[in-house]
Amino acid sequence: MAGTPEYQVALFVGIGTVGMLLLAVAIILFMVFYQKKMLQEQLRRQQLEIDHQIRMMEAVLESQEVERKRVAADLHDSIGGMLSAIRVGLITMGRQLPNPQAMEQPKQMLDDTIGSVRSISRELMPSTLERFGLVHALRELCDQVHATSMLPVTFHEHGHFNPDCITRNQQLMLFRIVQELVTNAVKHAHSTAIRVGMDVTDKIVLTVEDNGIGFNPQSIQHANVPGKGLGLFNIENRVRLLNARLVFGPAEGRGAKITLTSPL
Repeated sequence: MAGTPEYQVALFVGIGTVGMLLLAVAIILFMVFYQKKMLQEQLRRQQLEIDHQIRMMEAVLESQEVERKRVAADLHDSIGGMLSAIRVGLITMGRQLPNPQAMEQPKQMLDDTIGSVRSISRELMPSTLERFGLVHALRELCDQVHATSMLPVTFHEHGHFNPDCITRNQQLMLFRIVQELVTNAVKHAHSTAIRVGMDVTDKIVLTVEDNGIGFNPQSIQHANVPGKGLGLFNIENRVRLLNARLVFGPAEGRGAKITLTSPL
């Protein structure tokens, strides 16, 4: 019957069981909610740290470009201007000498120096990139490296690159990456030919390939490897800022092939 002690005990046990179940469910929901909030907070902090690192990388690279631009301007305007003035003075002095041919050798040395200053100035701050875009700047880079190193450096383009599809800053970062890779190939690869390729579809694929001694990709893939230079460190930072992917691998036959894939 409803009023018997056995019924009351069963009722209390049932109510207690339901209460315990509800309490357990509440605790579980609280723990799930708490863990979710903790995970969200952890992700938020990680994102803040990533954003901070990105801003730091951008600031470092931007300061480098500002310094490059300043040095390039000093070389072109100040030193280049003074050398040109000295050249005019040499020509004037040569006309007054009994043997004007005596000034030919100093004049030629000065012309070579002026050419070197202009070449360094263009390398530090490629004006072609500002005026005509990435493709022309890469082609000019290959021509300059070929002229200074006497190595055959060729540039091949596939597809049509629209300069408006990425910003000038992104084009500059892509140019700096290729410039550093080509410089490394000239200095360290002991190659007899370098090939730079650019393939444009729904993304940009840049390749720098040489026929040199090659390397072990595993030895340079990680930032904590001893001896990794500033150039490769800057390359990795630029790759991260571009949200791109850089792959080191062997070339066909011998040498090395570095492939950079960047979204448009």
